[in-house]
Amino acid sequence: MKKVSVIIPMYNAEPYIRQCIQSVILQTWSNLEILVIDDGSTDRSIEVCEDLSRIDDRIRILTQNNQGVSAARNRGIEAAAGEYIFFLDSDDAIHPILIEELIRRAERFQAGLVFCSYVRVNDRQMEERLCKDSVKDKRSQWIIPERRESEACFHIKLERELMCVWGKLIFRDNIKGQRFCQGLKSAEDTMFMYEFCRKQVKMVYTDMEWYYYRIRSNSLSHSNDIGMIRQKLKVYERIRNQEYKAGHREWALKWEKVIVWTILSAYLVMKNNKDQENSRYLKKRMLLEMKNPVYRELPGGTKGLFFSLLIGCSISPIRVMWVVKQKICRTYV
Repeated sequence: MKKVSVIIPMYNAEPYIRQCIQSVILQTWSNLEILVIDDGSTDRSIEVCEDLSRIDDRIRILTQNNQGVSAARNRGIEAAAGEYIFFLDSDDAIHPILIEELIRRAERFQAGLVFCSYVRVNDRQMEERLCKDSVKDKRSQWIIPERRESEACFHIKLERELMCVWGKLIFRDNIKGQRFCQGLKSAEDTMFMYEFCRKQVKMVYTDMEWYYYRIRSNSLSHSNDIGMIRQKLKVYERIRNQEYKAGHREWALKWEKVIVWTILSAYLVMKNNKDQENSRYLKKRMLLEMKNPVYRELPGGTKGLFFSLLIGCSISPIRVMWVVKQKICRTYV
């Protein structure tokens, strides 16, 4: 029975960490170690974990000074003893059969990466999911791309799921010396998954929503953080540039669209907040993007839509429409 190391980076997660860890304790796959890496929490997060460790000796708590989620995940990778690693964020939770289902497919198909889809939930919906979900009556279909298709899955077919590292079961030998970039506080997992998928490891995927991604009340504040927005753009630009240089035009154009939507969405937020300094920066950033050779290869209709929305963000009624669009059509986490 193969061992799975569940890596949970934690920082001030007191309201959520008990629910998160309990969802791991209740997994039908029992050969686990639960690595909680506390990244300098100042609340009672550690006390909650210590209480749980007294009833389940599979829980190991590692502590470090606050260095960010990338450093915490790297610490977890280095401390892991399992043949497989599974990433879980401290405010999320998982279905009780998830790890068993993933590892059985990993072993059956000799896959280096196995994952499911996810569902976005608020606190009330999280409670409902965890209460009603059982281990029975869960029939799933699995997609098994050819090894050479793994890169295309990251860029085109399964980009929604593969832009994030949580919910992924990874064969530890495939990680080797790869680590998260500790200089990034945003989109660090997108870069990690990009570099991992470039190895063309065999992957297996199901669209079952067995990972529960919590929408926290402070998520809006993250969209106002210009530093995090800049880092996201830095990662997306690096991926676009590398794929364009490699001659993967379709993939480069896909990331160009991600870059433009990121700029426009952030511009909308800054305009609504009457943040003139960052609004001006983002508008200049968008106008500069329009001179990029990859942007120029976008279809005329797409470029026209982007430009119209850039101008429209300055008009209140259109900004209201954008707010509605953001709530309904949020594609990327």
